[in-house]
Amino acid sequence: MTRPHDMGGRFGDGPIPIKVKNGKCVDDEPVFKFNWHAKALAVTLASASVGKWNIDKGRFFRESLPPSDYNRFSYYEKWLSALVNLLIEKKLINADELKNVVDVVTNNNNFSIKQKNHEHKDVLKPKDVSVTLGRGGPSKRENLKEPKYKIGDHVKTLNFSPNIFKIGGHTRLPIYARGKKGKIILQHDSHVLPDKSAHDLGDGQEHLYTVEFTSNELWGITNGNKNDIICIDLWESYLTDDT
Repeated sequence: MTRPHDMGGRFGDGPIPIKVKNGKCVDDEPVFKFNWHAKALAVTLASASVGKWNIDKGRFFRESLPPSDYNRFSYYEKWLSALVNLLIEKKLINADELKNVVDVVTNNNNFSIKQKNHEHKDVLKPKDVSVTLGRGGPSKRENLKEPKYKIGDHVKTLNFSPNIFKIGGHTRLPIYARGKKGKIILQHDSHVLPDKSAHDLGDGQEHLYTVEFTSNELWGITNGNKNDIICIDLWESYLTDDT
């Protein structure tokens, strides 16, 4: 099963626009193109700080948007839509409350919403934003198992979705890198397995590696460039011996 977000190597989407000046890429775009983009990011991070979901579940909800919506929404529209779905699933808001707010906004630009008389104990306060974001959400975990692979080993990725825990579930192995041969160049100890954590199935920690692929291996001789390499961080269960 595939989802609309898994676009790597897909034909028909056009090139990624890149500005080049004096032979160098130029990034002169503002951090946020519109003010509401900053608010969308802020409310998403503030909502996540309540602790009802993790980064992997947030990603899964964004990639699970209906394809027609995913393909027409802008970046932060995807974020907001997925956030609404998360808030409703976790019972932090309900559909009626959301509809009431939408109706008010639609019918009156000069609106104000009466704040509830209670507040979640873990709500993110303005004074705590910098510390909280600086701390992040470390994904490294202890693992008593020895890593199966070492730096320099040649491996091959699975040729199917490695998520055996949920049909159509979240995974960090993109379609364009499935069934491909590469070489391990870094080993990052053990980290939370997104395939489990996105679905509230525990950490499922596994050893994590950076695998180096040639462009030709991923895109083929016709579309690849023999001088280019692509590095992807992949969990141990995504890999098999290159035999």
